[in-house]
Amino acid sequence: MVAHRSRRLEGLLGARLDTVSHAQIAALKTNAVSESYDLEFKGELYGGNDRAKRDLAGDVAALANTAGGVLLLGVAEDDQARAAELPGVALSDSEVLRYRNIVADLVHPLPTFDIRQIEDPDQPGNGFLMIAVPRSPSAPHGVSVNEGLRYPRRNGASIIYLTEAEVAAAYQDRFARRQTRHDDLLRYERDLISRLDASDQTYVVVTLVPDLSGDFTLDTKTLRAFRQETIDKDLLVIPRGVSVRYTTVGSRRLIAHGGSEPAKAQWIACELHQNGAGAFAAIAANRTDLAPQGQVDENSIASRIEDEDLVLDIWSGLRFLARHARDRSAAGGTATVRATIEPVTPNLPAELRHPRGFGGTLGSHQLTEPPQVTSVFDIDDLAEDGPALTAATSVLAAGLIQHFGYPETLQITTDGVIRTKYWSSQRYGPRVQQWAAKAKVDTTDETIG
Repeated sequence: MVAHRSRRLEGLLGARLDTVSHAQIAALKTNAVSESYDLEFKGELYGGNDRAKRDLAGDVAALANTAGGVLLLGVAEDDQARAAELPGVALSDSEVLRYRNIVADLVHPLPTFDIRQIEDPDQPGNGFLMIAVPRSPSAPHGVSVNEGLRYPRRNGASIIYLTEAEVAAAYQDRFARRQTRHDDLLRYERDLISRLDASDQTYVVVTLVPDLSGDFTLDTKTLRAFRQETIDKDLLVIPRGVSVRYTTVGSRRLIAHGGSEPAKAQWIACELHQNGAGAFAAIAANRTDLAPQGQVDENSIASRIEDEDLVLDIWSGLRFLARHARDRSAAGGTATVRATIEPVTPNLPAELRHPRGFGGTLGSHQLTEPPQVTSVFDIDDLAEDGPALTAATSVLAAGLIQHFGYPETLQITTDGVIRTKYWSSQRYGPRVQQWAAKAKVDTTDETIG
């Protein structure tokens, strides 16, 4: 997958950057497309001398420091910066690796970028080399020059360098963006929690905020499509019979949830924002089921959260929110993710349990306040079924599980390998293994000693 998403470039090329073909790039010449702030043509590969290496590093850093964009090698421009010739370049994995090493050596901090080899079907081994660079939340990126750093940015089709004052302002913006993402995480999480009916249910809540925002049009057509995607659907990776009953809109967001009332969510819920952010909640414990006969105050019962449910809720939330960010809002790159459990209070503690065998308690103690964990993941990794998604699930789940005094996620290793012995056969085991086979995720029968 290519991290950079650009509606403008996708419109010019007629496809997403990760699927664009040789013919679609060749059409840039036919249409006399010009270089711009987010598109640069080069008729040949970058050379091996120091100046050529700095040129590559500067071109990548400039895109990352501005609005992101694409370098197309094998497309030559005329004196008006229009695509004029298509000489192509020799394609090889060794050249791609060389470019990655050059950028890693010379650009600080290292920005996200992808390199695609797009082969000419009529000339095997020859074609176009696409370097796609998303706008970076870690800007400014400096290029090493004579033991110092210079900070390039795009100015139309050319490159200029930031002044000292502009560099200082760019660093201030970086830290401000980081704080803004944290504030947004908390706000979106609170918004969804306020919608949940927590009178007898306890939820795992996952919130995702792309480091670089996307956007989508929120109108009647969008809501209709959202309804078709969610109504009467189980949003979990491994379905457990909980489906969406209601959909609506809020301020700059789509809303869906289960339960019997349109104003209050039960069982499952989500709020999906236009900027690509979102919050997802799924039930982790139903306290009514645990109440002793004749129990009056159901809220005085501890929430007994089974580890398999907790892991599945996080797994599902990560994938669902990442697909919203990528596919609906066209957000790419990395995202900041937070998970918690609600409600948890001194009067309503939570304990971690497992259902396997005769069942039992995990960890050393109950919680009396909501646990929380925050991490950063690549949106594409979370959106696609595969080991990157399961690895992220393991990391985030462990962050909550450790609050209970237990060291790790039993169901999935930190490398994304699924431990089959820790999925109960009555509930999830066979379907988890089916999912793993389809997603090409490794499984193991090994247990933790």
